[in-house]
Amino acid sequence: MKKNWFTLLVLFIVQINFGQSLFEQGTQTMGDILHSDCCWLGKYKISGSIGTYFNKITYLSNDNTQFIDYNRYGVNYNMNIKFYKEFQFRFSLFGDLNNNDEKPKWLSNLYYSIGNYNWRNHTFSYGYENYQPNRFDGSYNLLENMKRGFFFFSFNHYALGEYMNNFKLDETTQLFTSPFLRYQYEYTDRYGEKVLGNHKIVLGASSRYVIWHNIYIEGAVYFYPESKSKMPWDPDFTYGFGYFDWRSFKINFSYGNWIANRFPWNKKEMKNDFTNGEFKLLFSYIW
Repeated sequence: MKKNWFTLLVLFIVQINFGQSLFEQGTQTMGDILHSDCCWLGKYKISGSIGTYFNKITYLSNDNTQFIDYNRYGVNYNMNIKFYKEFQFRFSLFGDLNNNDEKPKWLSNLYYSIGNYNWRNHTFSYGYENYQPNRFDGSYNLLENMKRGFFFFSFNHYALGEYMNNFKLDETTQLFTSPFLRYQYEYTDRYGEKVLGNHKIVLGASSRYVIWHNIYIEGAVYFYPESKSKMPWDPDFTYGFGYFDWRSFKINFSYGNWIANRFPWNKKEMKNDFTNGEFKLLFSYIW
């Protein structure tokens, strides 16, 4: 474990020095380095990041007698391909470095999505996203998992307009809000094996407050119109914080806690606290 973390640390030191050097030279994208746009897509069409992640996963043993804490860490690679206006194909790859007997079998190696992701004020975003246990070892059927992704529809709103500049600490300060609707054709147990129902609907709203110099806090609330579709890992709310700069050759940091958070008046069916959130450290690029 110490050897793996030392390797990741060296990698990031090299990346930071490399990125700083490029910015001092006025370099903005990978295309500037190679003096070419990316293939037929043009400039600013491909972006992504590479880095590391860490989180603690707490789950009940197979015999339901004890909780097991598994510390997950590894290498994460993300890519976004913009193929028409704001229509994009996105995917994330995860390579776990802690492969022991306590590793849950449902952890995914691949997330993917396709849709219209429009970041501008008063615009709509919509598409399909899949966060199922997509694994490359053949333990899950990727085609079956396609039925278990969800379709989404959301609206983007910037709460701090030009008339509220007195509330801004710098040019990055903004309050983003987004009500959303999700639909899942088929949902399963946590292991992604047993089908528990169909036509799951989730309503909610998310918000991100960028405070100063790209430092942010964020959260979201969720409502399940059909109570029986709400699984033990489904949250009432999520929360996170971090630093995000969309430009190329930047180091970004994030923390997010996405599962099993319940309001005090609702029963909490899984063990989850702040330590179960996910930390990420990523080096970004744009072509």
